Amino acid sequence: MMRSTSILLLSKPSLFPSSFSFPTTSLSQWFSLLRHAIATSDLLLGKRGHALIITSGHHHDPFLVNNLITMYGKCGSLSCARHLFDVIPHRDLVTWNAILSAYAQAGDADIVNAHEGFRLFRVLRESFVLTTRHTLAPVFKLCLLSGCEWASQVLHGYAVKIELEWDVFVAGALVNIYAKFGRIRDARVLFDGMPVRDVVLWNVMIKAYVEMGLQHEALFLFSAFHRSGLCPDDVTVRSVLMGVSRTGFELQLKQVRAYATKLFLLDHDWEVVIWNKTLSDYLQAGETTEAIECFMDMIKLRVAYDNMTLLVMLSVVASEKNINMGKQIHGVVVKMESDRVVSVANSLLNMYMKAGSIDYAKIVFSQMKEKDLISWNTIISGCTRGGSVELSISFFVNLLRSCLLPDQFTIASVLRACSSLKEGVYFSRQIHTYAIKAGIIYDSFVSTALIDAYSKSGKMEEAELLFRIHDGFDLASWNAMMHGYIVSKCYHKALELFIQMHGSGEQGDQITLANAAKAAGCLVGLEQGKQLHAIAIKRIFNLDLFVISGILDMYLKCGEMESACKVFSKIPSPDDVAWTTMISGCVDNGYEEHALFTYHQMRLAGVQPDEYTFATLVKASSLLTALEQGRQIHANVIKLNCALDPFVMTSLVDMYAKCGNIEDAYRLFKKMNMKSIASWNAMIVGLAQHGNAKEALNLFKDMKSKDEMPDRVTFIGVLSACSHSGLVSEAYENFYSMQRDHRIEPEIEHYSCLVDALSRAGRIKEAEKVISSMPFEASASMYRTLLNACRVQGDKVKGKHVAETLLTLEPSDSAAYVLLSNIYRAANQWESAVSARNMMRRVNVKKDPGFSWIDIKNKVHLFVAGDRSHEEADLIYNKVDHIMKRIKEEGYVPDTDFALVDIEEEEKESALYYHSEKLAIAYGIVRTPPSIPLRVIKNLRVCGDCHNAIKYMSKAFQREIVVRDANRFHHFRSGICSCGDYW
Repeated sequence: MMRSTSILLLSKPSLFPSSFSFPTTSLSQWFSLLRHAIATSDLLLGKRGHALIITSGHHHDPFLVNNLITMYGKCGSLSCARHLFDVIPHRDLVTWNAILSAYAQAGDADIVNAHEGFRLFRVLRESFVLTTRHTLAPVFKLCLLSGCEWASQVLHGYAVKIELEWDVFVAGALVNIYAKFGRIRDARVLFDGMPVRDVVLWNVMIKAYVEMGLQHEALFLFSAFHRSGLCPDDVTVRSVLMGVSRTGFELQLKQVRAYATKLFLLDHDWEVVIWNKTLSDYLQAGETTEAIECFMDMIKLRVAYDNMTLLVMLSVVASEKNINMGKQIHGVVVKMESDRVVSVANSLLNMYMKAGSIDYAKIVFSQMKEKDLISWNTIISGCTRGGSVELSISFFVNLLRSCLLPDQFTIASVLRACSSLKEGVYFSRQIHTYAIKAGIIYDSFVSTALIDAYSKSGKMEEAELLFRIHDGFDLASWNAMMHGYIVSKCYHKALELFIQMHGSGEQGDQITLANAAKAAGCLVGLEQGKQLHAIAIKRIFNLDLFVISGILDMYLKCGEMESACKVFSKIPSPDDVAWTTMISGCVDNGYEEHALFTYHQMRLAGVQPDEYTFATLVKASSLLTALEQGRQIHANVIKLNCALDPFVMTSLVDMYAKCGNIEDAYRLFKKMNMKSIASWNAMIVGLAQHGNAKEALNLFKDMKSKDEMPDRVTFIGVLSACSHSGLVSEAYENFYSMQRDHRIEPEIEHYSCLVDALSRAGRIKEAEKVISSMPFEASASMYRTLLNACRVQGDKVKGKHVAETLLTLEPSDSAAYVLLSNIYRAANQWESAVSARNMMRRVNVKKDPGFSWIDIKNKVHLFVAGDRSHEEADLIYNKVDHIMKRIKEEGYVPDTDFALVDIEEEEKESALYYHSEKLAIAYGIVRTPPSIPLRVIKNLRVCGDCHNAIKYMSKAFQREIVVRDANRFHHFRSGICSCGDYW
């Protein structure tokens, strides 16, 4: 059959090269033909040559048969090679080597062939006593191709047995095999033991070290190679420069590059590739500074850079947000005309967006000759991230007008922009419709973005509908729903969603847990919060700053300060959010001093506070009435460039006012460039509390003249100013103008201010009429105000009636019993006074103790009437006696009506001397310089005798004295009080 085939093939001589002739007597011609077939991988030519060999009668020649097997193996016909091997009667070592080579050639295509090659090698070992390195060569290749590490070890043992272990070829092959299998130590042992090593072997070893990440060893071996007397070639240099990271090896790599330059081993194309690789390594490692230095080196060495260099450097600049360097690279891009390449132009866009320069990005975008979808997505998402949401939507509309179609990333970006707009729901619905038409509504990016947009707009019904039809579990959409419920204040639904997720076996992430913790905190759900804390610990999320900050906030909202402190103490490196959360929680839970201490620790930790931190700290100072602390925080605000923040400045105005320094509050208010409604309110309320009613009303007029619309808080301040200064007609006018001029419905606080103004003016019947006309039930504070007015007016009958009403509302209100008792005592009806006190004891109601305190050198000193527990009590009481003697000389006469006890007149005077506010002032006079104002706080209303005595003290000792009682501030200067004796 083969002969007939050969004859047929011979009928087409044009298929053979024209240089071939076929004399039947020359074996060298057949060999030349087979060599040509092998060189050109021409299987058809080889087969025709085989046919001619058969017809010529030389097919039994061992030399030709071996070459035929080799030819079939090289030309990829293992089946023909094996068939020929099987049919020949006599095989020598060359025959075996040829068939093993054929299997090695085909081993990368079929693992079965590799194992058959191993079997043939075992048969060969049984047939021949000795083999050569040429026999081992194809078997080594089979070891590599098959990945059979065990086979290479067996072969190594066989090489040792036949004393070929240190043969250059065999040892080199074993080094290569061990290196490829990651057995770098075994490879190195063989390498070091070899008597002769060529350049290829050095390259194999160096490349193995590079691929294993053993960069130091690779460089050390390169140095040894250089000292060996052999010259590293371009393969060596490229392996080192492409494989070794620049970090930590700058000097060594410069030396390698210098060596390559000296021997002309690198052409320009390869040089820029290697530099680009180095730049990319730096970028991926986040070592942007080193990348910039590397790029500067390229410029200094005049290395030609290409578009890839520019792409990498633009990514570096984008991560650094270095706008100045970005502009320089932009100049290079324009000079090289690389801005015409869309990928480079897109990188420029991305760089400017990341650097926060939307204007430059818009210029680049407008000048782009070609725009792809990546270009549009970059500009749209960049505008969204940069807060230019209207611009983002505008670009989206322009994209729709172009020939390109948005994808899911475009839609997700523009939906995020919609969620930041007031009218965002309208746009979101239009985009929702487009997504349905485009067939991408079920894409997880799009559906999640829609859920987020609807939920942030408070449209939870639409969000829920999308969520229900969402195909399969998608964590991002669950998180968006939970966040939406929290924004909509549906905290229980957010928590239910987490429970549902947890119960179904789905795993949430850090965002899920943080959302759940926030929901639990807002619900004051301590038990649920503790369970979430346990889940966080179990899943090792307690080390995540975002999660643990949420857990911390939950404990603080639940008032669990001890647990909150434990959680905070275990945070390895709290950021500014965690510190601020802790400070804010301390203030909210009444631990203002601990809040200030935490701030001190925050500064020691090197964490910079932000505007919210400062506003919280200022609030703590206000609550503590710690003026000096507040001033120190104000100084830090200025130092850290937060003095322009309106939120912080408003808090400072409020702090100064509440700490008794209305002058500094007003001075700061006037310096504010941007005044919010909160700023105006803080100043008006502050002036009202300090009795500066006319100034407060003038400020209110100024506010309206600047077209700043007042709110409910503004009118509380205005009405409070009127009540504290007896401006009844002004109180009426402003009360009625609320609804008439500003469409603000009066609330109970506004009615309370009006009732207070009427009560203080002695117009009790009008006050009762206002109470009866209210659209809601009167509060206990209103009746307390009426009862106090009855005390001032000495109206026992009305006072008893009001007291009974007040006790019906609040049976445990000690003020009602005390005020009623005081009414009777002022009228010398001692039995009735005692009866009121006895009634108070029977219902187990205790009077709030009166105390005053003064802050001296950041230390608070507390005083109770007649108390001698202070460490300097003798000094204080001696000073009080001296003060009372001095002010009597000025004309002070004790008002024994305020003693309110049935004792002798002299004893009444003595009891009045040691009221808590007098003790505090006496200590302040002793321990502070005359130029410093004294600031005293009292928890109850200052009594009439103390008020009169303090006026004389301010005149006799030429001291400014500020007293804040339960109702207002009193500023005493030169014998006059700011309240005008109307409080």
